[in-house]
Amino acid sequence: MNTKKYFLIAAIGFVINVLSAQALSLFVDVNRFLDGDSNTIILVDYQIPYRNLVFLAQSGGYFAEVSVKIDLMEADSVLISQEVTDNIGISSKADAENQQKYYLNRISFKLDKPSYTMRFNATDPNSGRTVLKYFEIKALPSGSLLSDIELNSEVRTDSLQYLPKFKRNNVLYKPQPSLLLNKNTNDNGYVYFETYNNVLSDNGSYMLNLALECDSIVVMDEYLDYKPQKKTESYSLAIPLAELKPGLHKGYITLLAGEVKEERSFDFVLLEEKEEQHYLLPNNDDEYELMHIFMGNRLTQDWKNMNPDRQRRYITQFWRNMAANTKRSIPAIMSLVQDRIDYANRNFGHLKAGWTSDMGRIYIRNGEAGDIERGTSTTQSRFVPKDFQIWKYSSGTKPVYVFIDNQMNGNYKLIYVDGDDLESSNPDWQRFLGTDFDESKLNN
Repeated sequence: MNTKKYFLIAAIGFVINVLSAQALSLFVDVNRFLDGDSNTIILVDYQIPYRNLVFLAQSGGYFAEVSVKIDLMEADSVLISQEVTDNIGISSKADAENQQKYYLNRISFKLDKPSYTMRFNATDPNSGRTVLKYFEIKALPSGSLLSDIELNSEVRTDSLQYLPKFKRNNVLYKPQPSLLLNKNTNDNGYVYFETYNNVLSDNGSYMLNLALECDSIVVMDEYLDYKPQKKTESYSLAIPLAELKPGLHKGYITLLAGEVKEERSFDFVLLEEKEEQHYLLPNNDDEYELMHIFMGNRLTQDWKNMNPDRQRRYITQFWRNMAANTKRSIPAIMSLVQDRIDYANRNFGHLKAGWTSDMGRIYIRNGEAGDIERGTSTTQSRFVPKDFQIWKYSSGTKPVYVFIDNQMNGNYKLIYVDGDDLESSNPDWQRFLGTDFDESKLNN
């Protein structure tokens, strides 16, 4: 069974474009594995680029829907059928046009017969577009030594409830049913497969080989010692993409066990599409702090584990989302934030860059306050009298901020906030201002 060739032909010719005006464009990949009783389990993975769906605004977000029905048939009789409805939500409309984002799902079946015809039918009710595909499925022989080869774009430890269908022992294996990998967005491709110690003796010699060809030239040929410890062994092998040239790559996993040899093939298309990057600051860590001003703890906590290219891609997506959420173009929102950074550096910089100060942070997020009241703390405060400022905004949640020049050097610190979930008040803020401070000044 080679269900992948059709999709590679389609992928080479139509990497970005929708296949037809009336058809729903998606990718499907089918891989076979054996369970503990040597029954064939097929994993049907499908991948739908967000840009091929219609998202409707609802309840503060954007939602698409896909209805999927898979039938396993013998002749014209449906023997096994499964239906699912995928509800797909995104918070930023920009994600709907992002070429790198997509929806991913998996449906599994146990095969009770040697062969089936699989009918895959999917519909987007918001657009009325549908797709219908057929696959010939054959069960793996019960004595197979190798599963099929699953192509993944990402393999990493993940104990969260993210994409639970694609986890094996708390490791996320993110499949790539499109069989497309972009060397500018992926450092590696990964092949996952299983070996089955069904007929091998403990006295045999074992070897696994990963070979990769492009234009009939061998570009990778690695051998791995293999000594089975359990009936089923899992493997995930990385394929570094940096030195590979774009195009169709054909791969082979070969298991050698004494006189026994078994082989499985896989394919993928390597792209080299350079994505336009957007960033304001030359240092990625500084940009992360800038993003933190707008997003707080909603930012990724995996930042330090990202290489610089992945960080730049994350930054680029942040600016896309900012543009969509503010209904501005990317250059317009970046220019606005840059102007605020420049203003903060001119007016709030003392012991450090103005944009990193408390006043600078609030100014960058909200712009100029609609009302600013300046005063001095009373003699009833915990400290000697200090200058303070109250900033009030009339839009959104109408936040109020109180800053105090605690060290009397112009470096005002935020001590009180109301109406901004990204900030918190100092528990002792009243002691800084004095017990006789008129709290009605904080009304907005």
